[in-house]
Amino acid sequence: MSGLLFGLLLIIVFELGLRALGVAEDAPRYDPFAGFSSAVPFFDLVDERDGTRYYEWSRVRARHFGAVGPIEAQRKFEIRAEEEVYRIFVTGGSSAAGTPYTTDFAFSGWLERRLAYQLPDVPIDVINTAMPAYGSGRLRPIVEELAGLEPDLLIIYMGHNEWAESSYHARMLQIPPLIFRLLEAVYGTRIYGLAATLTNIAPPRPDEIDIDIRKQNAQMFKAARHRIESRKNSPKREIEYRRLIYERNLHRMLDAMEAVGGRVAILTLSQNFADWAPPASLHRVDLEPEAQARWESLVVEADRLAEVGSDCRPALTSYERALEIDAEFAMLHYKLARCQHSLGDLDSARHHYRRASDLDPVPLGAPTQFNEILRAVASERGAILVDVDAFLTEESGDRAVGNDLFTDFAHPNIRAHQRISKEIANALRAADEIAPAQQWRDGFSPRDPADLYRADAELYWIELKSRVFVCIVSDRPECEADARELLTHIPSDRLAQSVLSGLRARGRLGAFIGREVLGESGRVGR
Repeated sequence: MSGLLFGLLLIIVFELGLRALGVAEDAPRYDPFAGFSSAVPFFDLVDERDGTRYYEWSRVRARHFGAVGPIEAQRKFEIRAEEEVYRIFVTGGSSAAGTPYTTDFAFSGWLERRLAYQLPDVPIDVINTAMPAYGSGRLRPIVEELAGLEPDLLIIYMGHNEWAESSYHARMLQIPPLIFRLLEAVYGTRIYGLAATLTNIAPPRPDEIDIDIRKQNAQMFKAARHRIESRKNSPKREIEYRRLIYERNLHRMLDAMEAVGGRVAILTLSQNFADWAPPASLHRVDLEPEAQARWESLVVEADRLAEVGSDCRPALTSYERALEIDAEFAMLHYKLARCQHSLGDLDSARHHYRRASDLDPVPLGAPTQFNEILRAVASERGAILVDVDAFLTEESGDRAVGNDLFTDFAHPNIRAHQRISKEIANALRAADEIAPAQQWRDGFSPRDPADLYRADAELYWIELKSRVFVCIVSDRPECEADARELLTHIPSDRLAQSVLSGLRARGRLGAFIGREVLGESGRVGR
């Protein structure tokens, strides 16, 4: 026993000596907890020689995503002691981060410009802390850190990554809490930092995924591919469990902000319903073989009738009869919605588009039921509610929310980001947040997206490359046309070439994406 105590004392003395000498202050150079721990901060405090002090996106976090260039403007903020600054933090996944654009084109960027116009006398910082592929489990530690940085408002737009995060990081989530806390303590020691530096510890390999850990978007989609291949479908109890975890993490974020007197704005979720078919469908578990055969016969006949002419009315009866046999097959709802959409029955089409999305056993996005949670929590906790789903449905009109507002399955395009920022500002003004409503100026008009594309055609090609990327890694059949268009602009683009040359073999695709496709900070490269 005395030997154990003596050894422990030596370790403590060695640790204190390393701290006194300033050894290994910046090591290790990666996040072994993949964002689930607050041991690796989101922000670093930087002191410039001229006395300027500011917080910026942690280099450890940035390196985790392969970001090696300058930190984006909305990923850092100055500590200004002489004036009262209204500080807004935005958190969420890649949709809130602005993927496939920079944060300057995300709704946070448009909000900052809008507020600067509408409240010119109020200094306002809008800081984007959203992280591609992060679900609520990894966003919660970030929000708890933000609570210590004098926040005035937190804007939450999250929910599209709950299933991918739980699949990809299953081993991390299964670590017992006591062991996890012990690992955090070890990680924080200078002894560990010195060992990491001397041995050049590399990031751990992810669970059964063959993509570089820095490429978070690719990881998320690779996890979805595993599920599409029926390796891991979502039973109903798992879906319900993820909803409970999502709601619990949301409440804990509000607890953190409430403790420091910060307000919260909760955004409902939207995604591409009309132009993004569910990647997988399952029959109801109690469907008898004879009933399934009748169901298949009706759907085949309906598909034939829908293709015969421009009017799909003859197909509706067969689709609806099939629905009476099995209403849990996601693709049937999508086909029915497409037919109703073409006939101008928008209310019915929107209903079935959303049912198709919700019944997808391998969801790439968020279930529409999350919006019920968001609305209920906002009402219960007195948060500002911004109903993005309702506003984008209105913005889309008879397009029923599809490619007109999203670059792929869930990432808003510039037009959608602009509308989201407008509605956030309207909600803040209605709540007399930042300043009384009568002090807000009217007349702000963001630059038309068409003008932006004309001024910088690369914006369109970024969108197209993102769409091709998402298409190929989620095994969608529509990749070819977009890939051909991409090649007209970038003939050497290896992603587009891989689509057209048939390099979608399961074993080769993941490694190819990890090496060639993604750019810095988790965004699709140009």
